[in-house]
Amino acid sequence: MDYNSYSQDIIYEPLKEYDMVLRDMHNQNVTKYFENLTLKSEVNTELNKLTVKEIRSLEQIMADSKKKLGRWRIFKGFLIVLAIILVIVSIYLFTQSPTTTTIIVGIGLILVAIGSIVLVFKKANPRIKVLKEETDALQNKINLKYQEAWAQMGPLNSLFKLETAAELFQKTLPLIKIDKFFDSRRLEYLTKKFGLYKDTSIDRSTLYVQSGEINGNPFFISDNLYHELGTKDYTGSIVIHWTTTGTDSKGRTVTRHHSQTLTATITRPCPYYATQPFLVYGNEAAPDLIFSRDDSDAEKMSEKEIERHVKKEIKRLKKETAKDPDAITIIGNYEFEVLWRAHNRNNEVQFRLLFTALAQQQLLALMKDKKIAFGDDFNFVKEKMINVVYPEHLKRFNFNIEPSYFHSYDYEEIKTKFINYQNNYFKHMYFTFAPILSIPLYQHQKPHEYIYSGLYDSYASFYEHEQIVNKMGEDHFKHPLSGTRNILKTSTVKSGNYCDYVTVTAYGYETVPRVEYVTKMGRDGRLHTIPVHWIEYIPVQQDTDIEVNVPKEEEQETYREKFEKMFTDLKNRDINEESIFRLSTFLVLLKDKKETEENNNG
Repeated sequence: MDYNSYSQDIIYEPLKEYDMVLRDMHNQNVTKYFENLTLKSEVNTELNKLTVKEIRSLEQIMADSKKKLGRWRIFKGFLIVLAIILVIVSIYLFTQSPTTTTIIVGIGLILVAIGSIVLVFKKANPRIKVLKEETDALQNKINLKYQEAWAQMGPLNSLFKLETAAELFQKTLPLIKIDKFFDSRRLEYLTKKFGLYKDTSIDRSTLYVQSGEINGNPFFISDNLYHELGTKDYTGSIVIHWTTTGTDSKGRTVTRHHSQTLTATITRPCPYYATQPFLVYGNEAAPDLIFSRDDSDAEKMSEKEIERHVKKEIKRLKKETAKDPDAITIIGNYEFEVLWRAHNRNNEVQFRLLFTALAQQQLLALMKDKKIAFGDDFNFVKEKMINVVYPEHLKRFNFNIEPSYFHSYDYEEIKTKFINYQNNYFKHMYFTFAPILSIPLYQHQKPHEYIYSGLYDSYASFYEHEQIVNKMGEDHFKHPLSGTRNILKTSTVKSGNYCDYVTVTAYGYETVPRVEYVTKMGRDGRLHTIPVHWIEYIPVQQDTDIEVNVPKEEEQETYREKFEKMFTDLKNRDINEESIFRLSTFLVLLKDKKETEENNNG
């Protein structure tokens, strides 16, 4: 079947439709895209295959040559060691009560030793020299072939871009529309219309964000870096020694030696960092409903284990709810009640409106699946019109790869990496949405009209700004004394002419080694001082200014053309090219530290 895109407006059976249709459809779209990319690059794939074949052949010859070289070096070493041993034995025979027999044997050993050395110079060394020259020549040939292969693939390697995965995802599944970037307009819609809380805490920074909508309902997927100041235990120890005197059973005075290890532990502040990916989805359905649920690990249980688990939990739940007049009303589908376990819900009517029989059926299929997807690996929080899904599988996939990830000198390797990554991207992204898609009302419900303010502090949202600077790397922003990870926060200074002027503040810690001395009593009856080495974390921060240049929205230009225009404009300002970063939709200008300080002081 020739696939293009999934034209249905509603997905009723997310698991089945992925397995029966979408997986193959996306693979075909990815394969076709790569074939078109190959045609556009005009690379000669057959010539590259021949070059790579030559490289593999030369590498095999090189491996064989190195084995021979290694064997000859071992043989040379054996001959030298043998000669040394024979000479030592001969000297021993000559010096220890020499007899006619020992002298003859000694002379024989010396002759063998001389023969070994002759073999080294006459046989081993020449052969090693030839093999070394041969391997060096082979390595030069291989290096030249590598250069040739890289040159052949250069035009294709240059065509990869960051946004390809999202574009291909939307091509296969146009129901889910992906934004070019997470702009302030989308953020306002989520906050003012749906009640999203803006998390501007300095203990959180966005590593990755991708926004969009499903039938007009906004969403964004994000991976956040979180900081928490906790504590750490540090332990030190010393060994003490002492002697005691006493008498033995015969009345004699004896001295006894004793030792003891004294340890001391202190607790001091220590920063901890962790990442958490999640999906935020805004929808007006069941607008007053609040609940949260943790994953049940149903995919790890057999049907009989699930059945026993459900019976046990329902029995417990009935006992609890019978005593509490404000408790939930257990729904008839006990399996869903137990595995979904949203037992802190606040509105039974809206809960049943949302989780219809079809929704229950599809969510159970998703949670119990052991083969197609990831099973019940997600937590789910609904706070009125905001839904947050926390899938574990997102922790095992990198959305933040650079185009260089696909680069290679080998066309077949490029093709395999590209197709595998795109298919994995689709699977991980799709099953992040799967709990939402399993609830039909979430797709049927379209939001009411919303009037945007029209005036924004910036073109891109602060989530997007944070993603940008984290992609650039914290080394560009962290304080010189910082010895830990940094939380990068952004604030918009001004915005205009398709450019956000942003200040980046990096929060980190200087790490200072310390020693604390703890006094402790030993079994020798004396006080001892125990040194405990620990690290003091001293907060440090630094501001850096950047310019985030956003392409204009004219339809007649491609983004690549817009990029080139913006890049040329920046270079015409006599800006060092190393200060310009190309990040997907944006061109980012990193300001000089002195310029940032002048702006702060001015």
